[in-house]
Amino acid sequence: MNIIGQLEAEQAAKITAQREIPDFAPGDTVIVAVRIREGERSRVQNYEGVVIARSGAGIHENFTVRKMSYGEGVERVFPMYSPLVEGVTVLRRGKVRRAKLYYLRGLTGKRARIVEKQRTQVKKEIAKVAEATVAEVSVDDISLISGVGDVLAKKLAGEGVNSFKQISEWSADDVADYDAKLDLKGRIEREEWIEQAKELMAGKAPRAKVDQEAAEKAAKDI
Repeated sequence: MNIIGQLEAEQAAKITAQREIPDFAPGDTVIVAVRIREGERSRVQNYEGVVIARSGAGIHENFTVRKMSYGEGVERVFPMYSPLVEGVTVLRRGKVRRAKLYYLRGLTGKRARIVEKQRTQVKKEIAKVAEATVAEVSVDDISLISGVGDVLAKKLAGEGVNSFKQISEWSADDVADYDAKLDLKGRIEREEWIEQAKELMAGKAPRAKVDQEAAEKAAKDI
């Protein structure tokens, strides 16, 4: 990747971390929350309409939203990664066959309406995205962390914790939360679960195994 592409990717990731944009496509009815400035003050204005096009790629991607205002068609182009776009809310999913819906410009009234997707179809699409997301999440044997074991590993899995990465990223609030939920009485910090998770991610042997090997070696030397 060239330097410009790398800088653009970093900027896009920075903006995405601040606010999450849902998946939407041409034909969907959305509300775009845009921050506008009026002198020294600023406020958020909602712009509701139908997405008629998405174009560009990367940080240069944008989408066009069309709405009817007092009988006149009004269109506005929003950069996907603009810091002024506070968020996008999808109201309805439209059933269309084209990627560009510019033909709506010549239609009015009922002829300009877009058929809404059936709820069952939308649910299937959401389920498909959820399955793909779950498949991307790695699952580790967290019982390898000394002090966790099989029983606690199952309890943590019930809380949605099933990877070394998740444990390695726990904050102080997370530690206090899981300590209280599972009645661990400070074992997370005392047994250094977070440090152990980072070691296992780095490819180091589990501490329990290392301790066992050290004990066996000491027994032989006696």
